[in-house]
Amino acid sequence: MSNVARVSVLGVLAVAGCANTSGNTSAVCSQPQSTAARAAATWKGGTVFTIVMENKSRSQIFDNPKAPYINQLARENAVADGYHDSFVHPSMPNYFWMVAGQNFGVLDDADPGSHHLDSTAHLVDQIELAGLTWRTYQESMGAPCGLSSHGRYAAKHNPFVYFNDVNGWDGKAYHPEARCNAHVVDYSQLDSDIANHTVPSYVFITPNLDNDMHDASISTGDSWLANEIPKLMATDNYRNGGVIFLMWDEGGGSPAADDPPFIAISPNAAHGTRSQVDYDTSSYLKTVQNILGIDELPCAEASARTTVDSMTDLFTVPLDGSGA
Repeated sequence: MSNVARVSVLGVLAVAGCANTSGNTSAVCSQPQSTAARAAATWKGGTVFTIVMENKSRSQIFDNPKAPYINQLARENAVADGYHDSFVHPSMPNYFWMVAGQNFGVLDDADPGSHHLDSTAHLVDQIELAGLTWRTYQESMGAPCGLSSHGRYAAKHNPFVYFNDVNGWDGKAYHPEARCNAHVVDYSQLDSDIANHTVPSYVFITPNLDNDMHDASISTGDSWLANEIPKLMATDNYRNGGVIFLMWDEGGGSPAADDPPFIAISPNAAHGTRSQVDYDTSSYLKTVQNILGIDELPCAEASARTTVDSMTDLFTVPLDGSGA
């Protein structure tokens, strides 16, 4: 059973100019089991794609003429209008939450050298134990397993390189050749994987600091998505039970708001839906785990696993294949 020490810092909200970090959590996770994936038939063979954009609120994106492609996706797919981040800031804690369901008490954006995460129960551990495959495609990273930020690549937007069991940290040095180099690759590798029909079961895509809207305009990010998402939608990985989660790490403004856009793009999406359900990043992660057919939220207390809702109303088919 998980033993979660949830650290509430509501007091900081009284201080003008401070972001909401009331969700700050440090957890001891349950060890995932080595069992075959139990995906529902309607999802088997598909890929779960996630694309993460930066620092925008729903009001900045939806109905904005500078984001025509995103708004087309929103009209044609399913939008979670009740979605919010997990009340942690700045960026990096939100990325940790996307792949582990907690932020490990981290509330900064430092490179991996400042945070050596020992968890062996995060999402890609689960994926491998279930016999599935994964890769993260990081734009402008260059060489595999980027452990330091450089140019337009930000390690803080690449959560996988912080986990010791991925980056190979032994207490003195990194050994990325064991696991990281094969799984944490530059975005340019995606075109080759599509052409070779080797797109994995789970894909996490981070555009660079311009194309994710962090440093450049909304229109720049919209144009990038208009060029890249159709490539994913043309694959069998998408057409045969796939889904693309297009999400933003946190809301806009300074301090950051908690109301980022969230769109589920899929042949199985409830097209035209604008859900008002109170979802958060744990809901997103649980939904990913349901679709992949792996255990839910091993870094949450047992009670939290039943109180966090999967994003069922965004889809027309069941998420969970445990009974299939």
